[in-house]
Amino acid sequence: MTEATSTLTRAEPLPHDDDPFRNTLELLPFAILVTNLHGEIVLANAASEKLFGYSRADLIGASANVLVPGLRDGAHAALQIDTASGHALSAAHGSRDVFARRKEGTEFPVEITTNPLTSHKEALMLTVVIDRSERYELQRNRQDLAHLTRVSTLGELAGSLAHELNQPLTAILSNAQAAQRFMAMEPIDLDEVREILYDLVADNRRASEVIRRIRALLKKGALAAAPLSLADVITDVALLLHSDAIVRCVRVFMNIDPALPPVHGDRVQLQQVVLNLLLNAFDAMESHGVPDREVVIEASVDDEGAVRVAVRDCGPGLADDIVEKVFTPFFTSKRDGLGLGLSISRSIVDTHGGRMWAENNAGAGATFYFTLPTGSAPCHHTKP
Repeated sequence: MTEATSTLTRAEPLPHDDDPFRNTLELLPFAILVTNLHGEIVLANAASEKLFGYSRADLIGASANVLVPGLRDGAHAALQIDTASGHALSAAHGSRDVFARRKEGTEFPVEITTNPLTSHKEALMLTVVIDRSERYELQRNRQDLAHLTRVSTLGELAGSLAHELNQPLTAILSNAQAAQRFMAMEPIDLDEVREILYDLVADNRRASEVIRRIRALLKKGALAAAPLSLADVITDVALLLHSDAIVRCVRVFMNIDPALPPVHGDRVQLQQVVLNLLLNAFDAMESHGVPDREVVIEASVDDEGAVRVAVRDCGPGLADDIVEKVFTPFFTSKRDGLGLGLSISRSIVDTHGGRMWAENNAGAGATFYFTLPTGSAPCHHTKP
């Protein structure tokens, strides 16, 4: 750090008349940095030395930006000073997730909270720095597990997906052969050939859409939150399961509010939630030999302004003692099930700021619900 701060004027450390304050900070298990108006560190506790790898002597007087890039711009720029006393009046404060840098140059995720200190002769800012590496690792593990579950689910659907893809491919072959026959005729019926070409383009797009939906669910990557239409998410999944529903003799009905507002989230993860709920509904009715197999998907705005999705089946329903257990990891009533689908789905919904629950219907079957906040608020992708 000496090189990085060699052009800085070393700040004076906090006076020793604040010993009780210092002693309190030393007992805290997380890093504490106290900086002046110029963003220079005037106090650092022992946890700061351990977290960043610098000695106390190196920390005092150095720029906090070396440890947390942009810290001074984000906090001190908004620091308001009483010109008469020189004390801090207010500042932009609160928690945010950023990346910090250790002495050896490695970056790691942290949560910082900044607050002004008003009991000193000069304006000072207290910053709490909490290492969030484990939380980020947990988030990555959850994303990997969700991806593996998607891949496993699509593997189980291989037969019906092949059928879904084979239909437009078969139509393309038939139309191409028909076009060859028309081209061999004299005179050539251009209207028929033109119509065949339109059909070829439509079938090609249909096959491309099937492949696009499969590729989207197989995609592995970081959470990509953006405003999106939940109606489109539901429609994509319903179309992907079209052939599987036919094979299982299930009729799927969709009742989606046309004025449904957008939500902010990751399209692939939300598709995974809908896919899991629909397949669970299919399984519940098939395993119990339900003759009239119907699934209803509803999407509307609830009384609190959130988007609520309901997937309702007419199967046997849920026993009272397992209504909440179904969301527990590795709990399953299926012979070959892993018991992770609903647990991962609830985790995804929680990460997006919503909630998921299940209820038995007044008649037959059960309904699984989940809600998502509307608007452009980002989902909490850094939370565990």
